Amino acid sequence: MLIKTKDFDYVDISENDIIAFPNGIYGFDGVDKFVLLKNPENQWMMHMQSTIDSDPRLILFDPFIFVEDYKPILPEGSFELLKASDTEDICFFVVAVIPENIKDATINLKSPIVINFKKKTGAQIILENRDYSTTTRLFSGEGMGG
Repeated sequence: MLIKTKDFDYVDISENDIIAFPNGIYGFDGVDKFVLLKNPENQWMMHMQSTIDSDPRLILFDPFIFVEDYKPILPEGSFELLKASDTEDICFFVVAVIPENIKDATINLKSPIVINFKKKTGAQIILENRDYSTTTRLFSGEGMGG
């Protein structure tokens, strides 16, 4: 299946690569199928690309690389939504906002993208953690992992 992407022109993907988001993503009503694409220029950056159009495309990072003590607490019902039995079945990603000056980049620790790759289902989930922000500076030096 050939899809138009925001950053890589056209990309050929397999139907098996598509992740369904039954509840969609905040701010993008009606968009519920995405694919994760690796960034060939940056191994710790992924692109979550809509399979319908080049927008939306979200930049994702592994939060555990940037915040060494990241301990997300999922609300009740999250495992059912993701068709997961425990945390071993799911992966967490944070959405990044990267402005022109990369030093001002932020990540959303409060509402990560959570994916069950085995079941090909995902959700953006607002965590129970009160101390996580939607706009944590990526390069602030505070709370950053090695």
